[in-house]
Amino acid sequence: MSLLVLVLEALLSPLAALAVVLGFLLSPKRGRLSGLHDELPERFGGIRDTALDRLHGREVWWFHAASAGEVAGLTPLLEALHKKGGPALVLTTTTLSGREAARALDTVAWAQLAPIDAWPFVARFLKALSPRRLILAETELWPTTLILAARAGLAPALVNARLTERSLERYRLVSPFLAPALGALSTVAAQSEADAERFASLGVPRARLTVAGNAKYDRALAPAASDAARARVAALGWAGDPLFVAGSTHPFEEEMVLSAFLAARRAVPLLRLVLAPRHLERAADAADLLAHAGLSLARWSGAPQSGRDALLLDEMGVLSSFYPLARAAFVGGTLVKIGGHNLLEPAAAGVPVLFGPHTGHIEQPASLLAADGGGGRRVRDAGELAARLTEFAGDEAAARAAGESARKTAGRLRGAVARTLEALGA
Repeated sequence: MSLLVLVLEALLSPLAALAVVLGFLLSPKRGRLSGLHDELPERFGGIRDTALDRLHGREVWWFHAASAGEVAGLTPLLEALHKKGGPALVLTTTTLSGREAARALDTVAWAQLAPIDAWPFVARFLKALSPRRLILAETELWPTTLILAARAGLAPALVNARLTERSLERYRLVSPFLAPALGALSTVAAQSEADAERFASLGVPRARLTVAGNAKYDRALAPAASDAARARVAALGWAGDPLFVAGSTHPFEEEMVLSAFLAARRAVPLLRLVLAPRHLERAADAADLLAHAGLSLARWSGAPQSGRDALLLDEMGVLSSFYPLARAAFVGGTLVKIGGHNLLEPAAAGVPVLFGPHTGHIEQPASLLAADGGGGRRVRDAGELAARLTEFAGDEAAARAAGESARKTAGRLRGAVARTLEALGA
C-alpha cells in the first residue's frame, strides 16, 4: 500500500508544482512574484549550497512544522537539543511566516520551506540533506514524506501531537490512504491522553504512543509588564483602573468582545480595554469598530493620549507585557471557529482567563483552566463573557484569587520537553 501511495502522489506532483506556480501568478498581493525565485527551489526539494556547506560533516536532524505557531511549539525542544550539543537542526515549514520565525531561532542551523509532498521532491531533499532523524510537529502527517523517511531509516516521529475529534472523522474517511504514513511513525508523543486515544483509533500501535504534553507549555513563564507598557498606562491616565486585555482576536469575535466590554463598563465605569487583533493588518478594521461604538481610542504605535477608553496594540510582541497589568484577559480564536490561541500566557501572568467554546487546538489547557479552581472561565457568547468580565472587573479580590489558580494550572502543564526527549531517545 505504501508503494501505491508514493506512486499516486508522484503522478500528482506535476499538478502540485503547477498549483504552487499559479499561487504566485494569481496572488493579489503585490510583490509576490518577486519571491518566485526564492520559494520555488525550496518547494521542489532544493537546498542552497550555503546550507549544505554549513551542514557538511555534521549529523542532521530534520524538524518540520506547519507555521509560526507550530515553530513556537517546537522551540523549547530545539533549545534543549541545542544545549545538549547534539545534531545540527534543520527546520522546514509549510508557510513563509513559519520560515521567517524559524530563521529567527539561534538554535536552528538552517530553515527553509518544506518540499512538496511528492516522491520526486521529497526524495531530492532527502538525498541532498541526508538527515539522521525526521521529527514533525502536531498534525503534520505528510504521507510521502513519512514513507520515504521511514524507508531511509530516519525513524519518523510526531511530537506535540494532537488530533481533534473533527480531524479524526476526516482522517477516518481516508484511513486506507493514511495508514502507510501512520505505520511509518516510530513514535507519537501526544499532547494528552485523549489525543493518544484518537491516534490509536486510527491504527497507531499503542507501543509507539506516549503522552508527553506540549513542549510549548514549558515556556509558559510569567510574562513581565514592560516599563513601556506601564508608562503607556500611566500616560493614558489609567493608573489604578481595571484593565480588560483581549488578545489574538478575530473578525466577528471582536464585535462580541466589544459588546461584552460595553456591558461590563456600565457596571464598572472605570473599566478600560486593551485590544490586540491576531493579525496586525486588521488593526485599521479594529480601530473602525471601536470608533463606531463611540469609544475614544489610542494606538500603541501613536503618541500617548490621556482620557481614552481603549488602547489598540498594533505592533508585534507587545501583548504579553500587558497581561500582568490586566484584571481579566480574553484569548481569541475561541468565540469563532478557529480553535483557540495561547491561554497559558495570561494564566502564567496570574490573570483570570476567559475564552469561548472553540478550543480544539488548545483543549488540554482549556479544560484544566475551566475546571473548578483552574482560574479560567469558558463562555458561550457575548452575554456570558460580559457577566464573567463584570464579576472580575468589580471584584479585585476574586480576580486575584482566580489569577493565582490560573498561574498554578500553567505550572502543572510544564515538563513536556523532558518527556518528549525521553520518547525520542535523545
